[in-house]
Amino acid sequence: MNKTYWTGFLSGTTVLALGMTAILAGSGFQGANQKIGVVDSNDVIQKVAVAKNLIETEKNLRTDRETVVQFLDRYRIMKKEDADKFKTLTIKPNKTDADKAELEKIKAGAEDSLKKFKDLQLKSSPTADELKALDDFRNRQSEMSDYLQSLVNDFKQELQDIHDKNQNDLLEAFKAGLADVGKKQGYTLVMDKNVAPYGANDLTDEVSKAAAKK
Repeated sequence: MNKTYWTGFLSGTTVLALGMTAILAGSGFQGANQKIGVVDSNDVIQKVAVAKNLIETEKNLRTDRETVVQFLDRYRIMKKEDADKFKTLTIKPNKTDADKAELEKIKAGAEDSLKKFKDLQLKSSPTADELKALDDFRNRQSEMSDYLQSLVNDFKQELQDIHDKNQNDLLEAFKAGLADVGKKQGYTLVMDKNVAPYGANDLTDEVSKAAAKK
């Protein structure tokens, strides 16, 4: 794989987590009558991310796009229209049998073109037509280099946008779940475990369940 294109691409396990310092829930500080709870915000975020299948979804989106980049990097002699079609079908969710058959056809065509290109390069005395074919393949390689760079940038931005949206949705679900639990159980103050690690009334499980429904 050409590292020029791949360096920095969103690879590896996506971690959906955020740290919270202190969160107020309920009616606020009320002196001696206050009821205080604690919550592990990172644990809640992770549990909600799993419940909503966000981590697995991001992983699958990333894997599909890595597949596209790796394939096109190997078969740079493809025609751009075939590369576009391969990209579209590979990242398409819920592929039909026809989609899968078309993908196999594109793969076979790319393999055949690569073999022809390698065979032509070994010719000691290529004909005029063979020289033209070689030029065509080299032009495709040049075009594909630019196409790949643009594609990687687009994929990186797309995945980052999806990740950012998921993070924001998780935070909103966390806040809503915390507010529900705090209000129903009469808590005036709920603090993150990072701030109060030994506090009583751990609401982590209850907030996780409430947030997962948001």
